[in-house]
Amino acid sequence: MSHPEIYIPGIELVPGISEPPPRHDLAGTIWWHFHDEPHPMGWYVSMLGWTKLFGTSHLSLRFPGVLFAMGSVPLIFLIARSIFGSSIGCLAALLLSLHGFHIFWSQMARMYVAGAFLSLLATWLLLCLVRTPRPRPWLELAYVASVVAGVLTVEFFWPLIMIHLLWTALVLPRSELVPTRFSHRIGLWQGARLFQIQSLAFILAAPALLHAVYRARKGAAFDPYPGFLVEYFSFGFLFAKDAFSIPQLQINVIWSWLLLAFALLLLTASLKAPKREAPIFATTPRIPVWIPGLLAVCSASFIFWLASIAHRRNEALMAMTILPFLALLIPALGAVWGRFVPRLPSRTLHHPQERALLLWLLAVAAPLILFAASHVVSVLASRAFLVFVPYLLILSAAGAVWLFQNIRFRLATTSLCLLVFAASVPYATRKPGAPNDYQGIAQAVLSEMQPSDLVFLRNRDWVDTPLFYYINDANFVVSEYDISLRTNPTSRVWLITWPHEGELVITDARREALSDYEKTQKFEKLRAQAELFEPKVKP
Repeated sequence: MSHPEIYIPGIELVPGISEPPPRHDLAGTIWWHFHDEPHPMGWYVSMLGWTKLFGTSHLSLRFPGVLFAMGSVPLIFLIARSIFGSSIGCLAALLLSLHGFHIFWSQMARMYVAGAFLSLLATWLLLCLVRTPRPRPWLELAYVASVVAGVLTVEFFWPLIMIHLLWTALVLPRSELVPTRFSHRIGLWQGARLFQIQSLAFILAAPALLHAVYRARKGAAFDPYPGFLVEYFSFGFLFAKDAFSIPQLQINVIWSWLLLAFALLLLTASLKAPKREAPIFATTPRIPVWIPGLLAVCSASFIFWLASIAHRRNEALMAMTILPFLALLIPALGAVWGRFVPRLPSRTLHHPQERALLLWLLAVAAPLILFAASHVVSVLASRAFLVFVPYLLILSAAGAVWLFQNIRFRLATTSLCLLVFAASVPYATRKPGAPNDYQGIAQAVLSEMQPSDLVFLRNRDWVDTPLFYYINDANFVVSEYDISLRTNPTSRVWLITWPHEGELVITDARREALSDYEKTQKFEKLRAQAELFEPKVKP
C-alpha cells in the first residue's frame, strides 16, 4: 500500500492521528476531499461505493484499475479501426496490452488508468457523433457523461476536451444558411448541434474546474526538463526511469536514444498510412435553448455554493460562477468560427486525414502544450499523461505497419515493435509499488509486538498513514512522548521511521525521548525502519 492509495475512502484508519482521516460516509468523503485533496473528487466518491461493496483488501482496492485497463483495450481497437482499419486496430490493442507503464498503473488504486479509459471512451463517442447524419440522443448523453466523469477523475481531461472542441471547429461542415437577423446570427441556437453537446459537457463540468483552482498549489509536480519529453515520445514512458527503486531503475542512455529514434520513426511513418473514408456530418435539429440555459443556472448556483464554503480564495472562486454562462457561447463562437475560418481539409489535408488529425492533436500537440505550460504551472507527472498515451500508440501502430511496403520488412518492423513492448512488462515489474515498504515493516513489527508495546509515530503525517492499513490496533503515541514514557515506565517502544538515501537515521523528538532506553532490535525494509527500545535495567 502506498501513500496516495491510502486516500481511498472506506479504509479503516486511526481517527484523530491519521492523514487523511478515516472516511466512511458520502457527506464526510465529499467534504474532506473538497477541502483537503488536490485531485478531482469523482474517483474517490466512486471508490467509496466500491469499498462498501467489496471491502478494502489489496485486490479489492486495485481491481477497478484492472477493469479500466481491460476496458481500454477494445476502445483503442475501435478508434484505430475506425481511422486506419482492423490490422492497425489489432496492433494498437496489442501494444496497449503489452505497455509496461500502463500495466504498472493499472495495478494501483489510483485514478490515472480510469482517466485513460474515459479519454478513449469520450474520443470514440465523438468520432461516432460526427459520423451520424441524424441526432443520436443516447450517444450524445454518453459523450456528455464521459466528459463529466473524465474531469472528475483526472485534471488532464480539460486539455483533452479542449482539443475535442478545437478539432470539431476545424472539421465540422459549415452551414450554408446565413441568418438575416443579427439576434439569430449570435444566438445559441445557430451553433451546430455537436457544439451544443460540447457546451452542455462544459457547463456540467465547470464545478470540477472550481475545485482544481481551489486546491491548486505550487511544487505539485516536477519542474520541466527535456528528459520528460524524451520519455513521453519513447512510446509513452515505456521504459521510464523510476527513482523509488534502489538503485534507480533506468535503461542505458544509448538504448533510450535508440528507443526514441525508433518511436519517432514510426510516428513519422504513420503519416503515409492509408485512412478509411468516412464523411463528417453536422446534425440538426438543434437543442432547445432553455435546456443549456437551465443547466447553466444550476451549475453556476452550485459553483457559488462551493465558493461560499471554501476556506480560502473565495473571491476568485465566486468569479468562476460566470464559467457556465461562458460555456453557453460555445455554439455561437463555433458558428462565427465557421464563417471566417475555412473548413479542413484544405488542399494539403485530404478528406480521410480529418480524423487522424484528432489523434495528432491528442498524441502530440496536447503534451507539447502542457510541457510548455509546466514552466508556469506544475503539471509534469508522467502518470497523468496516460490520457494521451493511447493515441500515441495508435499512430505508432500505423507507422509500424506502413513503414515499409515490402511484406517481410513490414512483419519484421511489427515484430520488433511487439518485442520492445513485451520487454517493458518485466521492466515494470521491477518497480516498487510504494516508495516505502509499509507492508514489510508492519509484518516484521507485528511478529514481535506485545500488547503493552507503544508505537511512536508523528501526528497526522501523510507519510506515516499507510502503516495504519496494516497496523490500526496498537498503542500509538504521536505527541508528548516524554509524558507517555513516564506513564508507561515498563512498556517497550517501537520507533518507526522512513529513512532515505540522504538521511539514513531519522532523529527527532521521538528518538530524543528514548535517549535513556536501550535499542534491542531493528528491522529494515525499503526506506522503512523499525527499532525496538526497552527500558534500561537498573543495577
